[in-house]
Amino acid sequence: MKKTAKSEDKVLLAKINELEAKGVEMEENWKRSLADYANLEKRVESQKQLIASLASAAIMAKMVDVLDELYLAQKHLNDKGLQMAIDHFVGVLKGEGLEEISCLGQQFNPETMDCVDVADGNQDQVIDIRRRGFLLNGQCLRPAQVVVGRAPQASPLSKN
Repeated sequence: MKKTAKSEDKVLLAKINELEAKGVEMEENWKRSLADYANLEKRVESQKQLIASLASAAIMAKMVDVLDELYLAQKHLNDKGLQMAIDHFVGVLKGEGLEEISCLGQQFNPETMDCVDVADGNQDQVIDIRRRGFLLNGQCLRPAQVVVGRAPQASPLSKN
């Protein structure tokens, strides 16, 4: 009878060890699943922010085109009421993270500017702006189109 009790104890002990191992494995799987879920939540939130940012950039690009037209109209009309509306519109756009790229008299920066022409002037400095450029939340939404200076070249006719 002692042999059967000992063998039953061994079987029960083996079962207990097997169940403990399964419990540890299940706990590890549960912790891994929780971590995976937390990572999924972070990824989904990041993707939502990216989509919102892209949508905002698309809308802002259209608004910048409207702003160009308003500036052009103001240049020709020189109307105080229109200027007030433009200033208000620019304030709203700034509130959404839009800022104009400051470039006149600055060193040419290929990350935020497109050189559309060169002319005599200070070497590599912006001497004229053909189209304003804008940053949206620090990222270049539309590069400024600029004229860049080059050192004046002597005329071949002046050498005598």
